[in-house]
Amino acid sequence: MHYKAPFGVDNMPASHRPRRLLRNSRACDFCHKRRIKCQENLLDPSRCQNCAEFDISCTYLRPLRRGRSSPKTAGPGDRPDDGQGIASEARRVHPEELVALPSTTQPPQVGDDDRMDLADASSSATNERRSEPLSPAWQGFARTSTSVIKKLLSVYHKTVYPIFPYFDPVRLDQRLEMLEHCRSRAFFCSVMAACALASARVRDGAPSGGQDVVGIMPAQMFFAAAEEALPKDLLQCQDFDYLRGLALLALASLQDARIGAMQMYIGHYFTMLAINQWHDESNWPTGLHPTEREERRRLYWSFYTLDVLSSIVWDGCIHFQESHAKVEYPTGRNCNETESAPLERTHWIVGWNFTTDLYRILEHNLSRLRTRSSRFHLVAESVSTPSLNVSSQDRVNELYMTLPPIFKQLQPATGDPAKDIYGFQAANIQATMALLKMVSLSLEADLDVERKCSVVSDILATFHQVPKPYLRAISAPLIYHIGGIGTILGSVMEGPLSESSCCVVRDLLLSMAVLLESLEACLHRSGGAGQRIRSLVGRIEEYIGSRGGGRATQAQQHPADISASDFREGTSKNSWDEAAVPDLSAQFQLPDELLQDWTWPFAMSNSYLSF
Repeated sequence: MHYKAPFGVDNMPASHRPRRLLRNSRACDFCHKRRIKCQENLLDPSRCQNCAEFDISCTYLRPLRRGRSSPKTAGPGDRPDDGQGIASEARRVHPEELVALPSTTQPPQVGDDDRMDLADASSSATNERRSEPLSPAWQGFARTSTSVIKKLLSVYHKTVYPIFPYFDPVRLDQRLEMLEHCRSRAFFCSVMAACALASARVRDGAPSGGQDVVGIMPAQMFFAAAEEALPKDLLQCQDFDYLRGLALLALASLQDARIGAMQMYIGHYFTMLAINQWHDESNWPTGLHPTEREERRRLYWSFYTLDVLSSIVWDGCIHFQESHAKVEYPTGRNCNETESAPLERTHWIVGWNFTTDLYRILEHNLSRLRTRSSRFHLVAESVSTPSLNVSSQDRVNELYMTLPPIFKQLQPATGDPAKDIYGFQAANIQATMALLKMVSLSLEADLDVERKCSVVSDILATFHQVPKPYLRAISAPLIYHIGGIGTILGSVMEGPLSESSCCVVRDLLLSMAVLLESLEACLHRSGGAGQRIRSLVGRIEEYIGSRGGGRATQAQQHPADISASDFREGTSKNSWDEAAVPDLSAQFQLPDELLQDWTWPFAMSNSYLSF
């Protein structure tokens, strides 16, 4: 029988909580062999205080040997010391803290008095039995920081959730109200990682209204807490919250431009996914509530898109191909919505799933591109046969035609999360289609300068039309999308140019500089890419002027005078129209020293984008 803590002891600091001797006066094997007092651990009733401090398994709750009887003085509400009773006791909360949810299944062999509310999530309870308890120090931090945590998670739902919806908002609030982050090490890990990402987004200019919180507790503090709570052994880790925590740590590392750390956590994520075979829904725990299944599906496909993006930008490997997946798309239902409830309008998840479709097409185009450029391929398509590329573009066009109009309209941000989430989907769709255009362009044969500049002009015009609040909320990942534009323009500048084509490249560079400067203005780890591009434009103009070029330098604005308003409807039409006229001027090559600053911090590091 457990010592029953007096009411209110859960609210006491861990250092002030009383240590009581076990009432049955039995000692566990560890304490008995060392002849030390076996004291009950109120933070983790499944282990005594000594075993918890040494982080070892405890035996004091085992059934007594034959011939001995357990105390007969069980009080009302006390339960036998079986394994499931222990787990339930460890997770006991006050009844008024529970919020009932519809339950399809219950944990086996548990009486009616022991049935846990689904707000705890039955599978989470099972996983929590396998996970380590939260240390007293971090438990105290979690308790005292609960109000700040709730504010940062509100920021998360406004700025991160529309693209990376890893938590169900209702279920997350319920778990926080029950202070589960103060008990479950795995849930604490995922919550701290989400707070680190939200804090970094606010620090970098995301419009959310959480600047006061960031000043008190910086992102690094939450990041360190999440790292500290990570499991020591991934082989024995079966808690979904750890998987979610690894994904959020990868995103937080990307936000801070710590690419090595991002790659490490991406690797840990897919290691855990592979060990548990969670790319197949049949290997998921039985009895999952629909909300938990929805969270798993969102995490799987959302992180798949990040994996494809990172493989494009940093020339990495795709860990899980889309053909490996046996995971369905999410439906968009939250835990307060039933499957039969009709939707008043198109759900935002429709646009989110469309973006996933684009990344799946991106993966196949990327595979073809790498096969074509590989020195080790055995079977490869001919470069001069663009039929597959045309078919993929046709497929994208077909999917886009069936997309509801709300995801094609770049509406201004309103500050209402329920409305802005549609704007986030529209912005993300345009950014992903731009990335798809760049990869598809590299599959084309015999590209000329006009074709490259035309694609870049269309992409930049699209980005300039996206409302700035969405761009800043998406933040760092979007900058790496723009890195592909730099790769294309770099290939143009390294080749032969005419005077008019150089004028077009100049305008595209300035358009890109304006876009980057608007994004970099608030970034904590800014590379100054926009200003460096303006400096490059200035050197190019000086070189053309020294050659006696007149048309490219006449009636041109100084690079420092170009602003975002000049590119609202696309790039400079004056130079573009001139480029459309047959150019009879002599071609020339820009000197290598002019391009010395072109390697800017957000450039793609791949070696196969053959523009």
